[in-house]
Amino acid sequence: MNWETILNYVNGECGPDEAQDVIDWANEQTEHRYLLTYLERRKQQREQPLKQSDIDEQWLHLLDRIFELSKSDNKKGKQRPYWFSGIAASLLLLCFLGWFYVQKVKQGFGNDLQTLQSAQNVGGRLTLPDGTLVFMAPNSKISYINTFGTDKREIQLAGEAFFDVKHDARKPFIIRTDNHLAVTVLGTSFNVYSRPKTNIEVKVATGLVGVTANNKTSYLKAGQQLTYEIKSRQVAIAKVDAHDASSLQNQTLFFDNNNADEIAEKLQRWYNIKIEVQASARKRARFSGEMKDNGIGNLLPGLSYATGLKYRYKNPHTIIIF
Repeated sequence: MNWETILNYVNGECGPDEAQDVIDWANEQTEHRYLLTYLERRKQQREQPLKQSDIDEQWLHLLDRIFELSKSDNKKGKQRPYWFSGIAASLLLLCFLGWFYVQKVKQGFGNDLQTLQSAQNVGGRLTLPDGTLVFMAPNSKISYINTFGTDKREIQLAGEAFFDVKHDARKPFIIRTDNHLAVTVLGTSFNVYSRPKTNIEVKVATGLVGVTANNKTSYLKAGQQLTYEIKSRQVAIAKVDAHDASSLQNQTLFFDNNNADEIAEKLQRWYNIKIEVQASARKRARFSGEMKDNGIGNLLPGLSYATGLKYRYKNPHTIIIF
């Protein structure tokens, strides 16, 4: 749901079709109805049109309560911390598409750690037991305890994945990275990139996301991106195109005024292949557009035609663009 449409509805500035969309949205989830009721009451109290900050404020209060509950749970001695760094385990799936490596490790106390590992150069799609959809990039891994969804939904991510989280207000969905970054949501869609020795990125396509780093939580709305700089331990927030944020879900590479080096970086991330950029490629014009992922062998000819970039294989794992 577009936040601007919600504001227009509360302020009495939208048409019948948009009004019905808001009503349908409010009926989908208890939290949606709660937010809409709160905004309508706030409008009556202020006796003036509401602003975007009124929506943000209420969602922040909601997420703050979730984080407080999560902190109190972690303090209980009987609960084991869910940091899975360096552990190979396996993932129980309802269904998945793509090629994955699966293994399970017994941990005692009835808990099995479970991991799903995508192949080196092929991503895939899977459905978690709670109904959350995950679109994984190549060479990525997610891990969790087999009691996932009974008490809370918490996983460990190494690599890159897009999550379309199934809403459950009682059980926040928490993603932890090897760099000890935590992403907490109720029900939303977003992309997380976390690989060794590289900056972490969180891109939000829909909803609101809380990202905790250095014991401080930053809140991202749809169309925002958080970058965590590993060396400086600094957080930066910027705008991001929704198409870019949901690239893995749509299986579409999104380019926004990118030069040759930026195009190469995107291809390296997407296909887990090395790209060498020669000086002649840097003289080419910048490129904007979307290209469907039908495999790098099919994408490169179209990219070459659209950008003027030439390419050749140095070896099976390295491509030179010039």
